[in-house]
Amino acid sequence: MRSGDIRFNGQAATVKHHSARGRITRNSGNFTRGSQLLASQYKMTWAGLQVPIWIWLGTFIVLFNIFVWLGLAEHEFQLDLMKLYSAIWTWVGGDKFHLINLTLRNGIVTKVPIGYVPYEPHVVHAWAKTVKIFLTTLVMSAFIAAPIIMWFIMWANKRGSDMLQERHNRGALLVERDVLVKTVSGHNRRKFRTECAEHDPPYVPELVAKAPILDRIDRGIHVPYTIAGIPYPWRLEQSHTMLIGTTGTGKTTQLRSHVSQLRARGHRAVIFDLTGVFVETFYNPETDVILNPMDERCAPWTLFDECRNYADFVSAASALIPSHPDDKEPFWQNAARMLFIEMCLKLQEMGEANNAAIAHHLMQADLKSINAKLDDTIAAPLTTEKAARMAESIRSVLNVNGQALRFMPDPVPGGPPAFSIRDWIATDNRDGSIMFITGSYNDLEMTRGLFTLWIDLAVNNLMRLPKTRDLRTWYLFDEVHALHALPGIEHGLQSARNFGGAFVLGIHSFDKLVATYGLQNATALTGLARTKLILATADRTTAEKCSEFIGSREVRQMDEAYSYGYNNTRDASTLTPRTAIEPLVIPDDINNLPSLHGFVKFPDGFPAARIELKYRSYAEVAPGAVPRKNFKPTEYVSPEDRRRQNTRNNGADEGGEGGREHTPTRPVGGVEAKERQEPDLTASQPEKPRSEAEKAAAAMEVTGSLPVVIDQITGKGVASSPTGVDAVRASDAATRVGGEPSKPVTGGSSSLDAQLGGMGMSLIENRAGPQSGVDPTRGEASRHAPESRSDRGDADRHEDQATRELRDGFATQRDPDHHHRHHGPDHSPEIDDDMDMGM
Repeated sequence: MRSGDIRFNGQAATVKHHSARGRITRNSGNFTRGSQLLASQYKMTWAGLQVPIWIWLGTFIVLFNIFVWLGLAEHEFQLDLMKLYSAIWTWVGGDKFHLINLTLRNGIVTKVPIGYVPYEPHVVHAWAKTVKIFLTTLVMSAFIAAPIIMWFIMWANKRGSDMLQERHNRGALLVERDVLVKTVSGHNRRKFRTECAEHDPPYVPELVAKAPILDRIDRGIHVPYTIAGIPYPWRLEQSHTMLIGTTGTGKTTQLRSHVSQLRARGHRAVIFDLTGVFVETFYNPETDVILNPMDERCAPWTLFDECRNYADFVSAASALIPSHPDDKEPFWQNAARMLFIEMCLKLQEMGEANNAAIAHHLMQADLKSINAKLDDTIAAPLTTEKAARMAESIRSVLNVNGQALRFMPDPVPGGPPAFSIRDWIATDNRDGSIMFITGSYNDLEMTRGLFTLWIDLAVNNLMRLPKTRDLRTWYLFDEVHALHALPGIEHGLQSARNFGGAFVLGIHSFDKLVATYGLQNATALTGLARTKLILATADRTTAEKCSEFIGSREVRQMDEAYSYGYNNTRDASTLTPRTAIEPLVIPDDINNLPSLHGFVKFPDGFPAARIELKYRSYAEVAPGAVPRKNFKPTEYVSPEDRRRQNTRNNGADEGGEGGREHTPTRPVGGVEAKERQEPDLTASQPEKPRSEAEKAAAAMEVTGSLPVVIDQITGKGVASSPTGVDAVRASDAATRVGGEPSKPVTGGSSSLDAQLGGMGMSLIENRAGPQSGVDPTRGEASRHAPESRSDRGDADRHEDQATRELRDGFATQRDPDHHHRHHGPDHSPEIDDDMDMGM
């Protein structure tokens, strides 16, 4: 104990409340009360001391009589009595010369004065002998009575203590740390010997205990982890652990200890790291992976490498687009999930399985294009133009939760290999690899959905593996309530132990967990994590829950009461028994715990114990975060451009000296597009009647910042400056004056039908759209490239946003509130009366 610290030295503290007023009227003063209590106490104490005295006195009397009977002759005993008689006679003033008869040794009776008796030689000899017997008896009685007296005093003290001692009838137990360590260690030794005997042939426990940790694990022998310096009971790590404590109480200290232990055992781990402290301490680029769209070290990843069937996409969509557990019918979230699932399946069919394609075709595309792709799916009614406002609201829910997908790097040829959580979990090699899911509180609003998706994938994919009782993978989630509700975490806590998974969940407060998971699910999560490390908490609710986790007991207690009065017969001390159920640790004790101090509670009936964590400093091996340079969404590349790029790269590789540097990757200035011949597909694609606005829009295409003018005769697009527009108008007017009839101009699948008539030409100002960041020359080249008839359904994705809007009618009479309706995941829009679902 620390004598100078009132938190640990047990010093009594008397507190007088600052709001106390007045004085209580008493029937007696302090002196009266104290004197009566003291008198009663001393009387009762003296009554208790009489028992040891009587024990010694009784022992002395018995021994003295025995020694006198054995050591004195009859005449010597008579001479001792005569001496005592002479002493009494003289004390009362009798005649000293009074003659008395003395019987000597040989039986002779002689008369002597009574005052001379003490000096008679025979009397002196007999008395000296008696004195020796008395002293001997005194010493012997002390030796004999002392143990009896000590036993009586100890028994009385114990009896008095036991009467006031709390008696544990039933319920939970709270012991000191050393008691728990001894109990768990003995349990583990017995289990260790049993497990060694189960092998064929049996292992010798002594030899196995001396082997290195990795050798024991390779032989299938469990090596227990420790928490707060106390070993886990045998194979109970997979009963999962919850660390509860506010900021700075020691959760990270214990988590880092866990990571050190799993590294030594070669086990894998999934770590959610919001502060970068685990990356700084344990990151190894040779074995570990970082997933964070904001980090330069983030591995290329795409959802399509994780999902193999429809059910996989449903599970992923549920994690990416959350709904509150208390919301029984989350329409907007369910609709957004359906839209996301069907588009992902369609993109797989189209061969565009990457993050940029999701952003391009779903998050940024116009509703008509989305509806055209999903025309034959169950998500088609959600994107119909008849319910445009509802469709935009649904997509806004998706965009808010899935916007981080736009920034995830896609796997590219020649770049870092694609990372798959599914494959990483399935790899069964003890390399101690760690998957770090990192971030910061500043970016959490954007990345929370993606983090939730990754963790959910890591949990669900573990349960695809064969069952085992050995540990495979740890899931360390500090501040688990910082994520969305993980759909798979409850199933993981229930079933992961059968597949080698162990969870360690850290939370700050129970209320925060309830806000994320709902009351019922939060209660279930805390119940499924059976091992609890409880540190200091900051709020009453969490402290009360922690008190419940440690447990309660039924206890029998004695209350002592005193009574006193003028008459001593009323002085008494009474003991009254009572039985109560009370917590082992009250919430206030948990609120006031010092940092690194707390309680640990294991399952399987082991008692709780007080613990103290030991802080350990770790060397920094890597930066906690490396921000991405030129942070921007991943650029979308269409399949045609990708194939063309691969063809050019292959041609450059085979071209000898020219190499890649001599082959332009994109057409420059539209020259290549002009020189190409486009097949005429009008014969197989009959024209549908179109309005004048559609014809005017079809006569235009935007190239960079310059308008494209379609020549009526040649049918080729000419990029012109503002000064060249007048020249084209003059040329067009001359054509009309010359009487040449207007002819439709046809091209490929994205060819333009321009019927100029009296308009001469049309010009569209360049507008910024979802594809404004894409190289315009690439778009022009793709428009003039030959296309098959099967590609006509995807023509809209190669056109500029402004052209599509004019053609489809979205740019005219648009409701100003149609776009930019972004709704947070927890603030879904309401369904208005005018939101026709189109079903």
